[in-house]
Amino acid sequence: MRFFALEAPLPGLAKPCQVCVSHKPNADGYLYKTWKVGDRKVKEAFHRFIFRAHNGWNEWPKGLEIDHKCGQRLCCEPTHLRALQVSDHKRVTNTLRYAARHEAAHCHWLATGCTGTALAEKFGVTVSSGCRWIREWRDNPDAA
Repeated sequence: MRFFALEAPLPGLAKPCQVCVSHKPNADGYLYKTWKVGDRKVKEAFHRFIFRAHNGWNEWPKGLEIDHKCGQRLCCEPTHLRALQVSDHKRVTNTLRYAARHEAAHCHWLATGCTGTALAEKFGVTVSSGCRWIREWRDNPDAA
């Protein structure tokens, strides 16, 4: 496998991302590798293998997922990887993934004063999310 270091580390990270350039990622943007373990083949996400090997784990603990602190799915730099509980991983990644949409929805609501239903329709979220966002913005206008 060949790796390429991205030019500069992201803020808060000491090392640059290391991405594999010799293999193709899947449709979700992750690299998988098949390893031979004894007489059987095991397919594993490469970043998960790197984290396991770096931490001396023989098996992956149930209920944990890998979080890329850098946000780069192809990154295999061990210092950019951390193991999180599934629920924590979803919370962290969804917050980052949808931050731009949340900010755009807030600006739209400030400009139009629309309802939660209209906000949900425009930004592709559930009506309950649209209404919850508006309640949060009304309750704490300085937080957004």
